[in-house]
Amino acid sequence: MSNHNTTPMKINMSVYFVCSWLFSVFLCTGFLHGIPNDTLRDQLHSLLAVATYGLIYQFPAIIAYWLLRKWRAAAIGSAVTLSVLCHLFVFFDDKLYDLYGFHINGFVWNLLTSRGGIESLGADQTNPTVVIGYMTALAAIHLSGLLLSLKLSRVRIPAKWVILLFFVATVTERGVYGYSRAELYEPVLSRGSALPLYQPTKMNSFLNRLGIQVKKSSAIQMKQNQKQLKYPRQPLAMSKNARPFNILVLVSESLRWDMLNPEVMPNMSRFAKRGWNYTAHYSGGNGTRQGLFALFYGISGNNWDTFLRNRKGPVFFDVLKDYNYQYFIYTSAKFTYPEFDLTIFSQIPKDKLVENNNGEPWMRDEANTSALIDSIKHRDPAKPYFGFMFYEATHARYSFPNKAAINPNYATTLDYAGLSREDLASKIKGLKARYENAAHSIDSQLQRIVEYLQKSGDLNNTLVIITGDHGEEFMERGRWGHNSAFTDWQVRVPMVAWMPGSTAKTISMRTSHMDVVPTILKRLGVQNQVKDYSQGIDLSAPQDHRNIIVASWSDIGLINDYGKLVIPYKSTTQHENLATNLNDNPVNGSTLVANMRQTIFQVLTESQYN
Repeated sequence: MSNHNTTPMKINMSVYFVCSWLFSVFLCTGFLHGIPNDTLRDQLHSLLAVATYGLIYQFPAIIAYWLLRKWRAAAIGSAVTLSVLCHLFVFFDDKLYDLYGFHINGFVWNLLTSRGGIESLGADQTNPTVVIGYMTALAAIHLSGLLLSLKLSRVRIPAKWVILLFFVATVTERGVYGYSRAELYEPVLSRGSALPLYQPTKMNSFLNRLGIQVKKSSAIQMKQNQKQLKYPRQPLAMSKNARPFNILVLVSESLRWDMLNPEVMPNMSRFAKRGWNYTAHYSGGNGTRQGLFALFYGISGNNWDTFLRNRKGPVFFDVLKDYNYQYFIYTSAKFTYPEFDLTIFSQIPKDKLVENNNGEPWMRDEANTSALIDSIKHRDPAKPYFGFMFYEATHARYSFPNKAAINPNYATTLDYAGLSREDLASKIKGLKARYENAAHSIDSQLQRIVEYLQKSGDLNNTLVIITGDHGEEFMERGRWGHNSAFTDWQVRVPMVAWMPGSTAKTISMRTSHMDVVPTILKRLGVQNQVKDYSQGIDLSAPQDHRNIIVASWSDIGLINDYGKLVIPYKSTTQHENLATNLNDNPVNGSTLVANMRQTIFQVLTESQYN
């Protein structure tokens, strides 16, 4: 007998990891369905994104194998198990994102582990055969990878070259994304949003330092990108009015609902009794972007990023343009931050967007009020007008003239740099006093407009909206300001509507900023069902036991009779309490999810416009 020098065949995990990475890449392509991929930039970013993130999703398996490599059987078993789990994660996340537009996060996990959660996802109606088919395919792929790694046991894949290629591909992909973000180039940004756990890169300042002038995406590209938006869901049909009314929208920064009282805002309190006064009205969110987005688009504020990338204005101004409205639009802040010039007012000629952000905010408010009144006074009387004023005095640090100081116990200085929550507690009453004085100052400016409309007779044919973009908390639930929670203090605002020819009424049922657009467009002759262009309802017909949606940078808040549920639509959440009652006290999240499960995904589906 002759001896043969043979080496026993072993599983070559390098080959296995290549196979599992290729399958991850395949799964990642599912997230990119429907995203434009026509240009070289699109194709390069698609390739780099799925290649790098396909490997990132396999990192747990690779790291586990490396840590346990001294115990080979345990290392292989752990690596294969984690690889399978990672593939399941990507597959399930793809289906979730395709249906509802958000990725697996803490909310989804809570939903899945709560009683009734699976049913609310529709999983109770899933065909077992389909599930078995998916699992069989996944098992076959991993077994094939293991068999191939046995057959190619002697193949060596140099780790240093893999690491180098991964580094180069990642840096290149980061660069393409960062440059595209500077341009607000929608297809690349959409790919970033679509991939789970994607980390955006911002490089505007870096590009400026390099002297690179970023050119904004062309109108052709933007027109193509807008095809992704389903807004409006159906083209608007109109029966035009012979004599459309004037529209005046007056918004105060951070003005929460309880400032509308006889002491702080006596003039508007009296005016509210003459019109429609909504005492349980919610903004579109806890920030200016989300609040005003809901007010003018009639849809939930979580759509802000998509509409900004597409430079898509609201159908509200499409209708006003059809009527040839005149525009008198003023702000005491800026139209470029937030980017209202690229979203809400993107259809308005730039010379009609008048901003005054010099000097004390109360002085700007006063000057802009005078300018708005003067514009109305000298308008073309043959055409209707739309007027808008954004007041800034109620924004921190809360600005007011001495004559508006109804609360003398106000803080005279505010040092942000050395401020902590502990320090803030002793100063919060003084800050709120400043806020009340600022609201009192704005009340006098609003009264100037109302008095002019009365004396000129324009009030008889002018729809007037008086509200806030969001609220302001003074540590009633542990926070100061806004943008941090969906407490009533941060999301409830006053809503006073003067509707020509209507009778006065006070409404205590929940209403929303999203209700303003359908209320106006219905009276301007839009014949469509409201759901074609808005998630709101007509303010003249409020509904009891209603679902209200608010939004923040990373979350949707669902508010109804059961309480308030925070639903993260990004991978992280900014909220400390994800489940509260209507008084903003924490409650058991699983119980709240169980109570709301019949409406959660209906609301989320209705909130998607892309």
